[in-house]
Amino acid sequence: MKQILPVSGSWFRVIGTKDSPVLEKVVFWALVKTEDTEVIVGVPREEIGVIGAVDGWLEDVAGYIEVPAEQVERLTEHPEELAQFELVWAED
Repeated sequence: MKQILPVSGSWFRVIGTKDSPVLEKVVFWALVKTEDTEVIVGVPREEIGVIGAVDGWLEDVAGYIEVPAEQVERLTEHPEELAQFELVWAED
């Protein structure tokens, strides 16, 4: 990990599947060096301080969205509404 930046706004990382998405609040952005490049990933609260979690930050993430926290439950109950965010699902 090269750099950590605080999140401003209400950002969530979207994982899971298109039919059963999971939205996790992102609390900071991390600049991570991979074998080929450097990428910016969003890190949820429960993984702060988990050194071995860096690989997990890169896996199975459909994308990041900025939405008010009160919309999260609705989006998980109506996953078809996530289509507007042009996420990239593993099963696509």
